[in-house]
Amino acid sequence: MDRRSLLTTTSVLATAGLAALAGCSAPTDEPEPRVENASFENGLAEWETGRELPTDPNTGQPVATTIAASSDRASDGSQSVSFFIDGRQDDGVLWVAQDVDLGGVDTLTVDVWSPEESFNTITKVAAYAGPERELTESDFDTTQAVEDHAGWRTYEYPVRHDGEGLVAVGIAVVWETEVTRYVDNVRLV
Repeated sequence: MDRRSLLTTTSVLATAGLAALAGCSAPTDEPEPRVENASFENGLAEWETGRELPTDPNTGQPVATTIAASSDRASDGSQSVSFFIDGRQDDGVLWVAQDVDLGGVDTLTVDVWSPEESFNTITKVAAYAGPERELTESDFDTTQAVEDHAGWRTYEYPVRHDGEGLVAVGIAVVWETEVTRYVDNVRLV
């Protein structure tokens, strides 16, 4: 055995031995659950947008909305996704979604920005992880208010689907006002 092979073999064995002694397992080839472009550093690449909106009685059209990558705020990296909705009709959900493998995933986490803490619930986080493809407002977990803090906060949601599925995150408006909220750093744990 030449010296280079001996050193390589010794290094591999030593690494495996130290991991075993520390109560850890050696690295596996199984990939971690992954959301592509999770921090929106490449804009909305890898993401689809979705909306369920009420009709504006003044125009007969769905209320005004915008879903766009933004460098105004970010919890991770330099961009996030900005959600604007004319919530004066007291209803509406906006989201971004992508296909993912939810095998072995327990939790969906997402960072959401609120401009201020309020006793009023103006918007709620809209989160989904499961098998559905055509989402409606009733598919989302909207139990957590965004205005329970000022700045960024991480929200967690249990994942109950194992296998190929869909992750979607966004906001649901519940107060009669125009709002902009930011979402960033979508992760599967």
